[in-house]
Amino acid sequence: APFGSLIAPVASATAAFATLQAATFAAGATFSAPLFQPTECPTPGNPLPPLRPAQFSQYPQTIGLYLSQGGETTTLESTLRAWGALIEGRGVLQTNADLTGNGVNNIIITLIDPQAYRPNQPAPGQLLVYGCAQKGYRLLYSTAFTPETMLPELKRVGNMNGNAQTQLVFTQQLCVNNNCMQTLQIMAWNAVTGAFAPLNNVPIDTTNARISIADIDGDGILEVTITFTPPDDMAAGPPRRYSNIWDWDGVSYVLAQVRQDAPIYRIHALYDADSAFEQGDFRNVLKLYDRVRDDQYLQPWLDPNELTTLRAYALYRKLLAYAALKSGGKASEMLTQLQAENPAGSIGDGWSQAAGAFMTAYNKSHVLKKVCAATLDFLNTRLDLISTLNGYGYANHAYTAQELCPF
Repeated sequence: APFGSLIAPVASATAAFATLQAATFAAGATFSAPLFQPTECPTPGNPLPPLRPAQFSQYPQTIGLYLSQGGETTTLESTLRAWGALIEGRGVLQTNADLTGNGVNNIIITLIDPQAYRPNQPAPGQLLVYGCAQKGYRLLYSTAFTPETMLPELKRVGNMNGNAQTQLVFTQQLCVNNNCMQTLQIMAWNAVTGAFAPLNNVPIDTTNARISIADIDGDGILEVTITFTPPDDMAAGPPRRYSNIWDWDGVSYVLAQVRQDAPIYRIHALYDADSAFEQGDFRNVLKLYDRVRDDQYLQPWLDPNELTTLRAYALYRKLLAYAALKSGGKASEMLTQLQAENPAGSIGDGWSQAAGAFMTAYNKSHVLKKVCAATLDFLNTRLDLISTLNGYGYANHAYTAQELCPF
């Protein structure tokens, strides 16, 4: 993802994903025979509706036994509604999808723990997938169930990656101490192992985001677009909406692109310039840094000295770009301009000194790695320069010293 882009709290998302994934794998059933045939379905019957179990953890077994006796899914659905496990707008029972590819539709159920249900609040719940096996129904897949794992929500049951197989896409929240994180899973049946496995092998964080599943590039494969709108919180800093686009690469769904709204605030224009710098687009960054310096329509945030500070920093980065382009003369011109605009004791003097440290080392050796080592020695004595750049709230980029001379 480009420099400066926010992909939610990745560490926390990874932890939530790992928790859900580990519990899911522990809950899912593994079968000795990976291939299921239509002849293995039970003969339809007319058993009595099942009695409500004492514990929600017993629901999967109770449902499986009823289906294996030839029970009707319509009766099962009305029974689950009577138990309070299916509520209007929450929980589904779906029977029109063949997830295993054997010609027999699976039974997909998402249901709430009735004892933990509270109106207008997340409720613990579980996703269950049943399939025919050995003249009965077996639980092929189930998500985790704990007081912290909320009701999974189906986003799509259908083909995603153009391979003619039906996949299962759902989100699930993990809520701890009223703090909820949500991840999205794209699950597919593996006929070799006889089990479901995620097509996304890294977390797809969807916390407080809008989810769209569509073929946005017209290649016949569905992309998952996760759009994040920054929180309405001054401590988060200047807001900028962005979208993570996950696409199929032939093996798994990967983060293929991050799209950000056009910058309104000057700091975001700076992030765009630094992103281009990080990618080695040194000729283009010269124009991008000029925009940071001179675009009168870019908005400030809270620091009254922001314009002076960011103009000085942008000129310092232009100096680095000219050095990367092996244009020492232009780099020297940038230093002269920096010193003229930011004399000793002024607001931007720190970046003038940083540029001076860079050029002193550069004039001794054109090996940029060595030059940056000397520059970083200076920057580590002026941590105030870094803290000023990092004063834009928790939803914006946090620089390290190494990023300020990245060669």
